[in-house]
Amino acid sequence: MNKYLPSVSLAILLCSGAALAGSAKAPYVGAGLGWNSSLDDNSLNVACGVNGVACREVCDTDKAVNVYAGYPLSPNLAVEAGYTDMDYTARLADSTGAATGTQQSRALSLSAVGRKPLTSNVNLYGKLGGAVWKSKVNTTVGNASDTGVSPVVGAGVEYNFSEHWGAHLGWDRFFSVGDGSKLIENGTAHTVKDDVDTAMVGLHYNF
Repeated sequence: MNKYLPSVSLAILLCSGAALAGSAKAPYVGAGLGWNSSLDDNSLNVACGVNGVACREVCDTDKAVNVYAGYPLSPNLAVEAGYTDMDYTARLADSTGAATGTQQSRALSLSAVGRKPLTSNVNLYGKLGGAVWKSKVNTTVGNASDTGVSPVVGAGVEYNFSEHWGAHLGWDRFFSVGDGSKLIENGTAHTVKDDVDTAMVGLHYNF
């Protein structure tokens, strides 16, 4: 749990004091497109191929998309539900080419989002919540699938260029997505557990 503390602390700091007096603003929806971090060689304990043969990562990052909807509890605090498709969180091959594998992950999240205005058009935001994730693995030696529940935190900046429309740049971290330590171990496929970061740019609409 200690590895969660820096990210969680950042989200709590931004959310603290966010519930100000006054009527809440309108509900909102949004969507984003960006990139996610993928599992690297070190996350796979090196020997992840058939008979202990070392694996290499095929791609460092991959695309990610998300959609979300929020309901304000006050002008600066909202509850937000989201769906994030992280696409490939691992694409690997062993050094002989005899074993290859991919892992795809997605998540449904529910978070508290605190906003701190910098100007009349610009907000900083912090996010703290939980996510239900699912990971699927397809390899040359078999397939695997796992689901779980993990913390999620995030932070970013928003720019509202009209009464209803705005743009955002943000980062989310999904902790401990996956279940095992190796994609392929002793000829059997597994999902691999690791934290996944997503960086997104997108648009939102305030009703």
